Amino acid sequence: MKGIIFTELVRFMEKAQSPEFADQVISGAALPNEGAFTSIGNYPSEYALAMVGEASRQSGIEATELCRLFGKYLYDRFHIIYPHIMESYRTAESLLTHVGSHIHTEVCILYPDARPPQITADVQDGQTLIRYQSHRPMAAIAHGLVQGCMAHYNDPRSLDWECGDDGKSALFTIKG
Repeated sequence: MKGIIFTELVRFMEKAQSPEFADQVISGAALPNEGAFTSIGNYPSEYALAMVGEASRQSGIEATELCRLFGKYLYDRFHIIYPHIMESYRTAESLLTHVGSHIHTEVCILYPDARPPQITADVQDGQTLIRYQSHRPMAAIAHGLVQGCMAHYNDPRSLDWECGDDGKSALFTIKG
């Protein structure tokens, strides 16, 4: 998993709670690298799962909810980190329907060894259907990313989501 996700997860914990909280989570997660992440490094996704589990234990907030909140936070960070990609879109629907065909293609150019989730989107009968499939159980982060996107563009439509039991797949339906 790309290091940028780890550095942003630590930043999220520092902002949402405190730097001390982030340190306690990293320590409690007992990571082999002791939480030494770089944005350009690669790390096992299990490290992120361990950190989220420990953050959940220490904060009392369900892990799925922490992942959703992290996804919303991450969406805003992507506008800062990757403005050349994000500024191409003027609506939530235009961005969301191009995640798989454009944004993840750009990710793979920037990070040739990246393995982003598979995202497909269709607009049918006034609804936008987004399918998420990953080899990692992080659909709740995708949920937060979609919510963050809709909030960024002031999209008033409703968002429903169905998550697979393993957290590796989801279907998002935007309607209204």
